[in-house]
Amino acid sequence: MATADLNKLQQILANAEDNDALLTQIRKQVGKVNELLTELNEMLDPEYKIVKKERKPRAVSATGKRPGRPKKNVSAE
Repeated sequence: MATADLNKLQQILANAEDNDALLTQIRKQVGKVNELLTELNEMLDPEYKIVKKERKPRAVSATGKRPGRPKKNVSAE
């Protein structure tokens, strides 16, 4: 009978460790959800104004060429 109780205790401890890890993940996700809900509430506010981001111009390389793979030379065979 003591062995069954010991096995049950080990199972409870193993489940507790798994549950603790799961609770930690849930807490992290709830924090992210709260942040997103806060942003959503700000956007739904009637006084919210859309702010357009300014795009930076593309950097020009020192050689003057565009970035990327060079084009293949087509030669008559």
